[in-house]
Formats: sequence, structure tokens, C-alpha cells
Amino acid sequence: MAFTELVFPCVKPDPATLEALERDWPKLSKGLTDPNPGLLSAFRGWVLTEDGLDVREDYKEFLLLEWNSADSFNAFVGSQQYAAFAGSIKHLLTGPPTLQFFETKLSPKDAASASVVEILRVTVPNSENVEEALQVWEKASRHLANNGQGTASVTYGKSRNLDKDVVVGIIGWKTSEEQQYMSQDKIWSETLESLKSLGKLSQIIVDIDVMDLGV
Repeated sequence: MAFTELVFPCVKPDPATLEALERDWPKLSKGLTDPNPGLLSAFRGWVLTEDGLDVREDYKEFLLLEWNSADSFNAFVGSQQYAAFAGSIKHLLTGPPTLQFFETKLSPKDAASASVVEILRVTVPNSENVEEALQVWEKASRHLANNGQGTASVTYGKSRNLDKDVVVGIIGWKTSEEQQYMSQDKIWSETLESLKSLGKLSQIIVDIDVMDLGV
């Protein structure tokens, strides 16, 4: 069991804001990571594609954080340190982001460290569909780990803090060629159709780098 947080900050798209964000991020990020003993790993970057569309010019920022427990996540979000961090970046955002917290089967670190990182989220209408979606991911993870083009890193799980139930799958592809090859794979295509039948499916590919946790 692992605990994975996904964050999609809504950054103001004007050039001055984007320049300020990149210039000041090394300093600003310390409010998030240093000190933060509950963080096991952290990654930051940008969304490249969303549901097959190139969104690079939309400048959609993305963070993936791994926590050692749900208690650590909750304690930090309720802390003065987090309030100060949120205040320090408020002027760069159009509004506060939703923190999406998931209980995943495995650590997301290997997947997030891969050359190509793909994240699929299914918003499902009921608990029965949650269990079905998790079963779909269990079968898919075994297939993706032995796909004939390499070994993809996969973790998956369900949301813990959202108004609607969401099941997430995080895939780390070794190469873009592997990801493209699997897009034509029959079993993987059937997996995607199964997920779509259970709820609203969102697929993104992100370009992320590891963050310094200051430890």
C-alpha cells in the first residue's frame, strides 16, 4: 500500500507569471518540501497531452507527491506550513487547486521516474464500479509488466478525499516507442474500453522531474 497525491495547479497563462514561477520555484518549493518528513518522493512538471490532444501551450502544471501515510498528508494540509506555502504561490494561480489523494497498490516512484509517464483517471458513479475498475487495473498491470516491448512500471488505486470516487492508474513507459506500441495492443485497448464503460476516463501524459526534498 502507498499514498499518492496528484495536484493540477491552475497557473495564470501570461508570460510574466510563467517566468516568475520558473524563476522562483526553487525557493517557493522549499515551503512544500523542507521540512516535510511525511514526503517520500515528489515530482513536478507539465501536462503534455490530455485525451490525445497536445496541451503544451496551455501550460498545465502538475505535481505528484508520495506520502508515508494518510495521517501525514492530512496533518500537512492542515498545518501553518502548508498555509504559508499556499499563500506564497497564490498570486501565480487562478484559484486553489484540488488535492487528489489516492491509496495506491505500489509506490508511484518507479512509474514517475520513467521516460514517459501516463496517468489515467476514471470518475465512477458508485462503489461497485470502483471495485470493478480496480479489478480491471489488476489484470492490466500484469499485462503491461510483460508486454513484449519491455517492462512498464504500474501502480493504481482509489481516491480517499474527493467528492466523487476516482480510480487512478499511473504507468511509467520505458520509451515512447513502447507506449505507442501498446496503444495498438488488443488487450490494452480492451482495458481502456472497460474503464470507459465504468465511468468518465481522462488520460494525460506528463513530463516531470524529481524534486529535491532537502534531506
